[in-house]
Amino acid sequence: MSVSLIAHDLMNQFEDLLNQTETTLNIVSPFIGYQTAQCLAEWLTNNPDVECTIITRFYREDFIEGVSSIYGLEGLLEAGAKLYALVDLHTKLYSFDAVSTIIGSANFTKGGFVSNHELCVLMEDEPEIAEKANEYFYDLLEKIQSCGTEGIVTSTWIEEEKKYVAQLAANQRTKGVVYSNEFKKGAILKKIVRPDLFESILEHTDETEDRTGIWLKFEGTGEDRVPGDYDYKHMKGSTSELLNTTYFPRRPSGIAKGDTLFITLVSYDEHNRPTPMIIGYAQTAGFNSKNIVDKDELKEDYWKGRFPYYVVFSDGKVIDAPIKNGIPLVDLYNSVGKATFPMLRKRTTVNQRQLQSMHYRRSHMQITQEAYTFLMDELNKRFTKYGEMPLG
Repeated sequence: MSVSLIAHDLMNQFEDLLNQTETTLNIVSPFIGYQTAQCLAEWLTNNPDVECTIITRFYREDFIEGVSSIYGLEGLLEAGAKLYALVDLHTKLYSFDAVSTIIGSANFTKGGFVSNHELCVLMEDEPEIAEKANEYFYDLLEKIQSCGTEGIVTSTWIEEEKKYVAQLAANQRTKGVVYSNEFKKGAILKKIVRPDLFESILEHTDETEDRTGIWLKFEGTGEDRVPGDYDYKHMKGSTSELLNTTYFPRRPSGIAKGDTLFITLVSYDEHNRPTPMIIGYAQTAGFNSKNIVDKDELKEDYWKGRFPYYVVFSDGKVIDAPIKNGIPLVDLYNSVGKATFPMLRKRTTVNQRQLQSMHYRRSHMQITQEAYTFLMDELNKRFTKYGEMPLG
């Protein structure tokens, strides 16, 4: 597990993760500073395909005291971020592509990210934990949205508030008095969504109640896509060992004997559009502590250094045709929707963009029986049309 504590250089860590973000950035922070907001606004302007959603507070006293910036919120809104306000918010959470997460004491301000004494936990490239963090985020967001417009930060809110803040801040400086204002905007929730964010994530990361034993197994990367004209043997190699083995960057401890892996290649569809393509399935012998690449294998195949853990197939088959003739992952999402993934069953709303972003930089993801049924039906059509290549 790639988990580390951050006591300094949080801004650098944030920027590194930001520059790896491809689709979705979710932030929860009571205070939003001007400088950090401007940096993020500039990045969002240069990366318009990234959907950024921020949950914060909208307290007049915070703006007057300068602990949060109304102008920072304005810049983020103009850059395309979606802003929501929640009364009594205290959580600080930063989630990147539902893969990496920062949780801790730091608000999204210069003080929180640069100068204050803060402590945060960075969970980098840990999709299972990030899923729980995102589940927390979307549960909170849905409850805010259920309150109607009272939790949505708009340009009208900001323009009205700027007039009050400028005047009252000037009066406070002139008179030298400590100013307190109870004016607040935002959704008011009757109860806490979860008792504790850390507890929610860490206690339930390994929960098995939703376990299906059915997985999408991704091969290839967004930076090194498999050509769509290759077939499985051309991509993997012709030896039995390579054809019947799949590799992972981290221990796939959740995969057990008898589980089904749908082989999903990061490739191109028949129209040469970049997308994961599902070309077959295999049962596995499960993962155990012996399934680790040894030094001799690394000398022969250097790429195994990036993917040192493996699982062997016990049975299965793939289409005997180019990868581009497989099933585009988006077809699964369009047909099954949020029922594709066990962790989304309880969520009331999930948009297509969120679904498509969930697989980024992951080696495997658990899916539902509904997804299994759809994929098997579609694969059987392709086996009839193109023929099949046995595995295991």
